[in-house]
Amino acid sequence: MKFLHQPKFSLLQVMLIFASISAIAAISFISFASSPATKNTISPTKKEPLLVRDSLQKDTSALAKLLFSIDTLSESPSLYHGGFGFSLVTLDSNKTIIEYNSHKSLVPASVIKTLCTGVALTKLGPEYQYTTRLQYDGDIDPATKILHGNIYIKGSGDPSLGSDVFGNNIKTILNSWATAIKNAGIDSIQGAIIGDGEYFEQQSIPGGWAWEDMQSSYGIGCSGLAFRENTFDVNVTCKGKTTQASCYPPLPGITLHNQIVVNPLIYKNYLFVSGAPYQNERIIMGEIKSNYSERSNIPDPALCCAYNLLLTLKANKIKMKDSCSTVRNLKLIGKYNWEERKTFYTTYSPSLNKMVGYTNKTSQNFYAETFLKTLGAQKSGYGSTVGGIKEVIGYLKEKEIDLHGFYMVDGSGISRYNSLTAKFLTDLLVTYSKDPIIFPHFYKSLSVAGESGTMYKMAEETIAAGNIHAKSGSMTRVHSYTGYVTTRSGKMLAFSMIINNQGWDYTQTKKQLEKLMILMANLE
Repeated sequence: MKFLHQPKFSLLQVMLIFASISAIAAISFISFASSPATKNTISPTKKEPLLVRDSLQKDTSALAKLLFSIDTLSESPSLYHGGFGFSLVTLDSNKTIIEYNSHKSLVPASVIKTLCTGVALTKLGPEYQYTTRLQYDGDIDPATKILHGNIYIKGSGDPSLGSDVFGNNIKTILNSWATAIKNAGIDSIQGAIIGDGEYFEQQSIPGGWAWEDMQSSYGIGCSGLAFRENTFDVNVTCKGKTTQASCYPPLPGITLHNQIVVNPLIYKNYLFVSGAPYQNERIIMGEIKSNYSERSNIPDPALCCAYNLLLTLKANKIKMKDSCSTVRNLKLIGKYNWEERKTFYTTYSPSLNKMVGYTNKTSQNFYAETFLKTLGAQKSGYGSTVGGIKEVIGYLKEKEIDLHGFYMVDGSGISRYNSLTAKFLTDLLVTYSKDPIIFPHFYKSLSVAGESGTMYKMAEETIAAGNIHAKSGSMTRVHSYTGYVTTRSGKMLAFSMIINNQGWDYTQTKKQLEKLMILMANLE
């Protein structure tokens, strides 16, 4: 464990240093944290850590308690085969207060969202809005109100389109589009409804996602024309020993292979929906004892969007051919011909800062991946994961953040190919804090211990409640937090902690890190 930038000392000197921690901390915690930049490493002998730990245990200062807890955690048998990285720095000068393995590259899980959300706020702006445009080619006959052409839905990646979260649910959106088409003087359409998601690459799933992630409701790929967060509901109804499955919203050409078993003895219902992007077959597996619903990824969001607009127009008595497609599908069969289009209606997303708040507080993977591709699209006009990562790396280099040990393959943290250091994260948070435009929005987007988001149950009724604003991350054998802590003295610090391949279960790991948060908030 390294702390306060002290040089290497003998065992006796180390003991003397720890014996004096309380006296020094009593003078001033801040002045102690600002001492000259040198290093000290506790030697991995059998006796020394025990002696040091004994000295820390006798010291009642808040700093010594935190040091003791980190040292005890790092020496735990449950971390013998795992990895642990910790970094705590001052926000004003980025001075290291305490660090342990802060330069060790570890799998971060969802704390990597702090990267794409913060960079998106910086490069796109907090008030940035996505647009979805209704367009048509051909001509409208004002006498007959017939459109001799096609209606296009031109997307720009809006992740909120048709989402219940921001009040733009699919019924609201589709009805507003139907009204806009009528207001454009169209009562009949000779052509088709065509979804255009060409603003993003056709590969919706980033590299490095496991198959089981792609089948889960948290592993949803993004697209140039998104619809209902690119998810549909699989609704299963029990009828004796058999089940009946349906989907909402309606999906064109979908085939559901129902392999669900009715089992009244199970603890709770579960479903597993299996299928790949752009493939219309879905296998539904699992066991249920009562009616149940689960969300799955829409095979082709642009086509689903076009199809549901088609159904809505027919319900609103707008005559048309029973036809819908996408620019992608037309290109695949060689039938797409570019025609000049006219935009007659535009749907706007909520502002980026609102969507970033939703993303970080709920750890929404789909939105994070969308922000990353949007960064690439703003640069080149074509949204891709690789292009977005290039923009992120360009930002990091511009801010002179150390990239050693940094590997990024997606924006949400689902991939285990992501890797970064605890020090990287605190460097990033300090950088954000120096930007007066984006920092208030970024800080507000984080979960608050004991109050909101993924941390609303953490550190309840302790000094850390309300004083820890952070992003959490968790997946199998990974647990992480990064954010800001306001100490007892009112000082704001940046911190990060990452654990990989630990022996504790989820609850035990969370309690270990929660304890560190409480001790950080208690610093004088």
